[in-house]
Amino acid sequence: MIRFAFWQILFLYPVIAFISLVVQNKGDKKKRGATFTGPFINTPTVTSGKFFTVFIPWLGLLFLIIALARPQSGFERLPDAGEGVDIVIALDVSTSMLAEDYDPNRLEVAKEAALEFIENRPNDRIGLVLYAAEPMTICPPTFDHSTLTRFISNAELGYLTDGTAIGSGLATAARGLGSSSTDRRVIVLLSDGVETAGVVDPITVAEAVSILHGDSIAVYTVAIGRENSGYEVDRETLTAIAELNNGRLFNVYNKDDLESVYASIDSLEASTLPEKGLFVYRDHYLGWLIWGLLLLAVGEFSRWKVFRITGGGQ
Repeated sequence: MIRFAFWQILFLYPVIAFISLVVQNKGDKKKRGATFTGPFINTPTVTSGKFFTVFIPWLGLLFLIIALARPQSGFERLPDAGEGVDIVIALDVSTSMLAEDYDPNRLEVAKEAALEFIENRPNDRIGLVLYAAEPMTICPPTFDHSTLTRFISNAELGYLTDGTAIGSGLATAARGLGSSSTDRRVIVLLSDGVETAGVVDPITVAEAVSILHGDSIAVYTVAIGRENSGYEVDRETLTAIAELNNGRLFNVYNKDDLESVYASIDSLEASTLPEKGLFVYRDHYLGWLIWGLLLLAVGEFSRWKVFRITGGGQ
């Protein structure tokens, strides 16, 4: 990315050129009324020096004005440790996620909403944990959202033993944020069932996360599934997990509800970084300045030489 820190200065060049042209025209009109009868009346005009006496100085002036405008090149940098928000999405991939009370099913809708959420948070590290009867960290919090997107798109049932271990999924997600140095860390825990296969009670895990991390981790729980879908959702447990860890429960009954969940989390956990990323700019005025001064010096020297040749000096 190229920019000028003081781009308004560039307008000086046409202004100076216009003033110079006006002054030159007035000078030419005065000269037309006088007749020069000096000893060099038959001296041929030195046209070969015009390039150096006219064009070079104007080019030098242009370079100086560009230098004053401070040309800069910029590149987008990744946020440093401690900047932005670190997020882990813990996604339930038990068999019940294939229920078709969502179109086409719960899992596909959850994946679509997660992908949109990731797209809207380009400056945050985001990771993915899948869990069923056991948890698995698929991707730790990362800025490599393109890779993360592929992992989410390819998430399917069958990789893990079937069942629902909400507590294990929460513990793994919290462990993934253990090395994070950001001031704000977030877990988005999606579930459409009840604890059936966990070794540790989900409430116990939530209490441990609260004790270990305090206010630095917020857990937002998302209950997926309609009331009469035939699958029970433990909303009471999900509510308790969220309340213990500075979050809240979101009840999702359709695709629009799920998309609004991520929009709400966006507003609750606003990134501390600009949406368009962080840019570092490097100045490049020095080269323009040196060349500008050099060209002005060459032009002035050439004008002096031409002045001498045409009879201006001894």
